[in-house]
Amino acid sequence: MAIRIPAHCCWPPPSSDLRTDGTTPAAMRHGLDPSTLSLYQNAVLGFIYAYLPKPPVSAAPILSCAAAAAAEEDGGIDRISGLPDDLLSRILVRLPAKDGARTAVLSTRWRGLWLSSPLCLVDTHFLPRGGAEGRPPRPGAVTRAVRRAVSAALRSHTGPFPFVSLSCQFIEAVDADRAVLARWFRFLATKGVDELAFVNRPSPYEGLRLPAALFSCASLRRLYLGAWRFVDTATLPRGASFPRLQELVLGAIALEDRDLDFLLAASPVLEVLTIVGSVKKLRARLTSHSLRCACAQFCLALVEEVALVDCQSLERCFIWRCPSQRYRVKIGHAPQLSTLGYLEPGVQVLEIGNTVIEPGTKPSPKTTVPSVQMLALNLHFGVHDEVKMLPSFLKCFPNVETLCIQSERTKEATSNLNLKFWQEAGPIKCVQSRLKTLAFRDFHGDESEFAFLMFIAENAEALEKMNIVIELPKLSKPEELASKMMALDSARWASGSNKAGYKFARLGEGGGSIWNLKLAFDFNCSDPFLCL
Repeated sequence: MAIRIPAHCCWPPPSSDLRTDGTTPAAMRHGLDPSTLSLYQNAVLGFIYAYLPKPPVSAAPILSCAAAAAAEEDGGIDRISGLPDDLLSRILVRLPAKDGARTAVLSTRWRGLWLSSPLCLVDTHFLPRGGAEGRPPRPGAVTRAVRRAVSAALRSHTGPFPFVSLSCQFIEAVDADRAVLARWFRFLATKGVDELAFVNRPSPYEGLRLPAALFSCASLRRLYLGAWRFVDTATLPRGASFPRLQELVLGAIALEDRDLDFLLAASPVLEVLTIVGSVKKLRARLTSHSLRCACAQFCLALVEEVALVDCQSLERCFIWRCPSQRYRVKIGHAPQLSTLGYLEPGVQVLEIGNTVIEPGTKPSPKTTVPSVQMLALNLHFGVHDEVKMLPSFLKCFPNVETLCIQSERTKEATSNLNLKFWQEAGPIKCVQSRLKTLAFRDFHGDESEFAFLMFIAENAEALEKMNIVIELPKLSKPEELASKMMALDSARWASGSNKAGYKFARLGEGGGSIWNLKLAFDFNCSDPFLCL
């Protein structure tokens, strides 16, 4: 009989809104044939579509049966047309574009109202059933019809367009498609677009280059781009900029280092920068006095370097599952940086100021980042080169209060370090006097993991919680795990009493550091790593 674990004993919590059970709604799936994509491309596109901005209008019917029946009992009298223009305009702005356009046939008054009301343009709403069945996996009659509808809306409506989402277009590197793309951006530049999400569905993966007219959309506040070659910034005229841009998400974008430098310089009020996947290796050197939030957020991105060169206002920086080997993470001037992760000891090269952190590096004002209070680390406790770097990494962040450790399973262990290793590592300030919460995922029962947990228990005087997530399906010797848990419970806790609590990774999910792009830049969420 399968083991049934109560929901409150599982991780991640059901309230986290992270879909890992195959129930992701169609609107959040890319819909492309996975056999045409590499595993990496499939993962990147999965993230891009799952976190598309949610449209402010819906194509789903929301009129209740009771309301519809009441209208029929009223004899079908048109009472809506008797409303003042201001109220009718408010109704129209809440309709999908195709439904709003249909009102134009009612009368000259309705047509004038539709043309003068703000329009939210979402191309999936032109799909059969409003896109409820998902995006087409390949170009065809349906996608051509959607393209014609988008062109007609952009051409005929005067704007403004507060929200535009184009995510089911197959725009290829051919002259006809280039002409359509250029025409769309010329229209968008004149429509007062506030928020634009434009994700292509091309073959090859990175698609064609975006036109320079993108920079004519000066009203943009949020920009979400996916599967394009970025504008060649070397050809842009002097003064090209995004003066109002606050949030920028680049997914599967072919981007040069100079393009990212240009974007940061051309976006004076940028608060959020997110890069999901990448086509080329990127040296991301962030220099921006306005950049706030996560944002330095790099998810599944190919990077050679992530450098916080001069980020006066940066508060959060996230690096998740970047597949590059031995890339550099450099922290220069980031005095407000309070949340950082996932660092990977022994995999990333950590540089603080001009000092490369190595085993045995002594903490000093030049090698520490005192502003960081929440830190997440990802490592294999069975790999000697990674574990031996862990004390040095922790010593770089003396004021960490919340520490999230993601323990990866090791196929061939090269390390079995015990408690003596930690006792000889020397004092770690954050552990001794600051650490309040330790989240440890996924505990496999290995000796090196257990030694680290015992070290925390016996040295963390301020510890309030030790949350341990156990990956139950992968436990080969549950009796040994039970023995270690009992030993940890009975340890001499420096904080005065046992603070350990246990949860189990949801069966079939494989545990791991599940990531949520939206939580990262939501400042109402104080726990982006789901530690607490």
